[in-house]
Amino acid sequence: MYSFQLFTALNYSNSERIDENEILYVVAVTMVVVPVVYFIRIKLVDKHVHGIDLDAMDTELQILKEKEELRKERQKLEERQKSLSKKM
Repeated sequence: MYSFQLFTALNYSNSERIDENEILYVVAVTMVVVPVVYFIRIKLVDKHVHGIDLDAMDTELQILKEKEELRKERQKLEERQKSLSKKM
């Protein structure tokens, strides 16, 4: 915001036009810059301050999903085995 005000103050010799539309430019720039900076901050804090490694978490979640699928498959096989043993 200060850069827009400084640019306007140095660029225009007519002091009546200062601070007319600068707030609109500031809002537009802020709407883009603030979320980008915030998401970068979150990633840095998670990784370096809290020691959270998102790739390791994704790998661990994938392993857990695979284990769950294998457990379900094992249950199905056990049920089939029980049903076959009853039929015999």
